[in-house]
Amino acid sequence: MPCSRPTARSSTDRGAAAAVPLLACLAAAACSSTPPSRPPGLPPTPASVTRENPGGDAADPERAALERLLAQPWGSRRDRFNTLDVPLVDGKSWRRVRIWSHPTRATFRYGDEHYAALSVLYTSTSGPSDPDSCLDEFWAKHAPLADGYGVRLGEAQIIRTTQEIDGEVRPLVFKVLDGSIASVFASDDYAGAVAAYESWPGTCLVSVLAVKATEHPELARRVRDRWIDEGAPKLRWISGLSDAPKTEAR
Repeated sequence: MPCSRPTARSSTDRGAAAAVPLLACLAAAACSSTPPSRPPGLPPTPASVTRENPGGDAADPERAALERLLAQPWGSRRDRFNTLDVPLVDGKSWRRVRIWSHPTRATFRYGDEHYAALSVLYTSTSGPSDPDSCLDEFWAKHAPLADGYGVRLGEAQIIRTTQEIDGEVRPLVFKVLDGSIASVFASDDYAGAVAAYESWPGTCLVSVLAVKATEHPELARRVRDRWIDEGAPKLRWISGLSDAPKTEAR
């Protein structure tokens, strides 16, 4: 997919990348894939499920990939700075990627067709660093970028909850919404959510998930909701950090 493939940039790369910090890579792959060989209704053969194509040889690989995101256990991956544990269902099947022109703390995609994508951003702030303020700051910065590149967003819902880390209960705030992107290369729908955390004073920690919902919107929303309920609260700094890490991105 152009928005995250580590090659030379084109105008398509820059356009798709601008939406990524908002909904974690909101452009679907426009390239073709090997036609499936399984009859409709059957799950993919285990040998056909790969990191590149978690839907395998199912007749409907998008459905198969989303069902996998609902059924597989949680794992985790580290950011490249070895400071954050990032929760991911079917953890080994996510590919770490970089977003041209929009560095992040960590970004992962699920399958070459971008069945799901997740980004983590860790930035300094001169204003308040509580989750609500960080969410507002993130939205004010990235919503205009997304709109300029054809990303259309539905009505958002705010959810306030908590996460527990080493016995300490901390606030956690979500902005939940659906979106779509249309271009000459692809037209797809997504179920998304943005999570803002309590982090080090003077910094903002935000995680963004987008799940492809073009063919199976209800499945995509269930995957998104599973992340909100089970995955996002597991994001945390690795144990042993006594000082705020540098706000590096790549």
